[in-house]
Amino acid sequence: MTSTIQELVNAPLLKVAKNSDRYLIEVANEELLKGLVPNLNLLATLPITDLVVTSPATKYDFIPRYFAPRIGIEENFVTGSAHCGLAPYSSQRLSKKQLYAFQSSEKAGELFSYYQDDLAYITGKAITIYKSHFNELLL
Repeated sequence: MTSTIQELVNAPLLKVAKNSDRYLIEVANEELLKGLVPNLNLLATLPITDLVVTSPATKYDFIPRYFAPRIGIEENFVTGSAHCGLAPYSSQRLSKKQLYAFQSSEKAGELFSYYQDDLAYITGKAITIYKSHFNELLL
């Protein structure tokens, strides 16, 4: 499986983790992360929903990118669900509860997170890109 993961990012891997639906890969630095061109065709064939790639950073505690071609997202701009997983990971790695992150993507964004007692609190500036209402209950 390590060779498949290596094929996904084609960059030196520092750490690799997996949960039920996501790989988390850490690369050495933000230059590698920003220049990363993941193999989305390979990722779409794997039995996971998405891939988060992260790295240490100079100005931030960490910088991630998020990819999920199986659900129609080549690269997501700023991903709250990814940061819910990155908060405990980065909190443990850096031995701190308050974290400052920058999701590097076409429409990048900064997020602040606070991780305590197995809960991740995330804040940042946001815009609404999708809005929906349910008008009728069917059951």
